[in-house]
Amino acid sequence: MNMAATRAFRARILFATAPDAVVDIPDGLLVVGSDGRILSCGPWDGAFSGPVEDFSGHLLIPGLVDVHSHIPQLDCRGKHGATLLDWLDRYIFPAEKAFADPKVVEDVARRFFKKLILNGTTTAGLYASIHADATDRCFEIMRAAGVRGFIGKVMMDQYSPAGLLEKTSDSLNESERMCAKWNGAEGGRLRYAFTPRFVPTCSLELLREVGRLARESGAYLQSHIAETEGENARVRELYPQYADSVALFEDMDCLGARTVLAHAIHLNDDAFVRLAATGTKIAHCPTSNFFLKSGAMPAAKVEAAGVDYALGTDVGAGTSMSIFTEMRHADYAQMHATMTPIKTFWLATQGGARVMSMEGDVGSLEAGMFADFNICAVERIDPSFRLADLATDEILSLLMYRGDGQAIEATYVAGERLDVDGF
Repeated sequence: MNMAATRAFRARILFATAPDAVVDIPDGLLVVGSDGRILSCGPWDGAFSGPVEDFSGHLLIPGLVDVHSHIPQLDCRGKHGATLLDWLDRYIFPAEKAFADPKVVEDVARRFFKKLILNGTTTAGLYASIHADATDRCFEIMRAAGVRGFIGKVMMDQYSPAGLLEKTSDSLNESERMCAKWNGAEGGRLRYAFTPRFVPTCSLELLREVGRLARESGAYLQSHIAETEGENARVRELYPQYADSVALFEDMDCLGARTVLAHAIHLNDDAFVRLAATGTKIAHCPTSNFFLKSGAMPAAKVEAAGVDYALGTDVGAGTSMSIFTEMRHADYAQMHATMTPIKTFWLATQGGARVMSMEGDVGSLEAGMFADFNICAVERIDPSFRLADLATDEILSLLMYRGDGQAIEATYVAGERLDVDGF
C-alpha cells in the first residue's frame, strides 16, 4: 500500500449491510486511496503509518441518500395547501416559474445545496424546473458543491399553467441537450434524469420519446405516480385506455432499473408486481405525504412484491431536508410494516444507493466504495449522551427518532471534506 497516496479516518464506524444487519466498529479506521475509494475499513490497530484524521469519540456513518427532492421548492416548505393540486397552484408553480430568473436560481440553488450538505446528504435525486438554463446552473452549483447524484429538467407539455407549459419538441430537445452535457460528468459523480413531472402534465408523445431517450442514453428517468386519488382520477379521465399509470408508463417504455417513481401510494397489488418485474424503483417520502395528507405508501405490499424503495425528503412538501426525519416518519407512517432503526438506516444509505443504481459505489463503507461519509456527534442531539456508552441499536434509535442536521459535524465525498462556504 502506498501510504503517501492515502488518508485515514479514525472513529466509531457504523454502516448497514442489509435491512437487518449492521457493522459496528467501536474504534475503527477507514483508509481512503488517492482515487477517493475505500481501501480498507476495520479496527484501529495502530499499524497504519499514513496521516490519520482522528475523530475518536465521534461516529462515522455513510453519506445519506435522498432519492427525491425539488430544488426550486426550497422556500415552499411549510406553506399549507388544502390539497396537492391546490398547493401546486398556490405555491409550487409560482416558485418554479420564478426559476426563469437567473438571480432566483443562483440564490435558491446555492442555499439548497448548502442545506443538503449540512444535513449530511451526499447523494441526491433532484428536480429542477422546466427551464434548461436553470437546470444547467443547478448542475454547475452541484458540481462546485461536491455532491453526487442526478438532476432533471422538468418536462410539462399539456394541462400546465402559463409560464410552465412547453412545446413537446422544445422539452425533448432541451432535455436531450442537458443529458448530453451532464450525464456522466465529473467522472460519473453527476448524472442526468429525464423528468416528466407526472402523467397529467405529459402527452403520450412526450412520454414515448422520454422512454426512448432514457434507454438510449443510459440516463435516469424520474417522475411522480399515484400520489393522490385525485391524480389517479385525472389519469383515467385523460387516458381511459390504460388501467393505471403503471400500464401507461410501461407502454411508453418508461419503466426500468433506472426509473425512480415518487410516492406510489394509491396503487393496487398487481401494479406493484408489475413495477417489480421491470426493476422500477420507488421514492418513499413520508414527511411530504403527511404534510399533504396524501396517504401512506403501503410498504408491506411494496416489499412483498419485491420493489426496491428508499427515502426522499420531497422538499417543499417535505418540511425538512434531514433524512433522519424521513427515517422516523417512515416508521410513524406504517401500520403494517416494521420499520426498525437498522432497517431505516439501511434505507437511508445502502437502500438509497440501490434505488439510484449506485449500490456498487456508495451507501456502504466496504472496500471499493467511494469514501462518502459523515462525522456525527451524538452530544449535539443530547449533551447527556456519550458515544462510548451507547449500544448499536441505541445509536441508531437516537439518530432515527431525535436526529437532524445538528448531529452532522462534517461531510465527505470521495474522501474530501465538503465546504458549505466554498461554492
